[in-house]
Amino acid sequence: MIRLSVDTSFEHLGLCLTRNGVPLANYYSLCKRKNSKIIFEVLDELLKNTELKLAEVDAYVINCGPGSYTGVRIGMAVVKTFAQVNKKPIVPVTSLELLAGQISQLKNDFHVLLNCTRREIFHETFRIVEDQPVAQTQIQLTSLEKFIESNENVPVVLYRVSPERRKPETLFEKLVHLPLDYPVADALLLDRLGAKKMLSSAFDPDAPVNPLYIKREVEKL
Repeated sequence: MIRLSVDTSFEHLGLCLTRNGVPLANYYSLCKRKNSKIIFEVLDELLKNTELKLAEVDAYVINCGPGSYTGVRIGMAVVKTFAQVNKKPIVPVTSLELLAGQISQLKNDFHVLLNCTRREIFHETFRIVEDQPVAQTQIQLTSLEKFIESNENVPVVLYRVSPERRKPETLFEKLVHLPLDYPVADALLLDRLGAKKMLSSAFDPDAPVNPLYIKREVEKL
């Protein structure tokens, strides 16, 4: 089986081609959100270098978000178009699942945090089951202050989208970071998580795949 994995949900572009789980090409570039301008050129180069045609891809793995609003839409649009034209299945992996995939040896449940703007964070709790991160809660969107109040000194996996483009935030320095077993959440890791999902009895190749956008619940007065 040939899989194409695509990640445009953060500030980088990630593309990976594998055949039966063996990497053929893995591209990772901090392109500062220029994904829409370079994704087709990069993909075309990867296909040429691996002597493959797009029609030979058997399945697509996509980071479906949450993340950069524009980035998520770019990756989803590209993959859904290719999959529809070639009648191939799509395997969705959330951003937090991908980040949780950087942990493989931890026995206890752990938190994964994704910061996209200001002090807001997406967070979810995971447990490693047979080398696969399994969500124990739903993805929530909350403030960093509230998370720290409830989980002070609890080690976490944290990813911040383009923090250098925003004002320094000292609250993030209060977080304790878990050591990562897989240092970069790239498209190869995305492929590995997608491959395991495809083997799950819960996977439905005909299920609709949509971008994942999470909104914070409005507090009642």
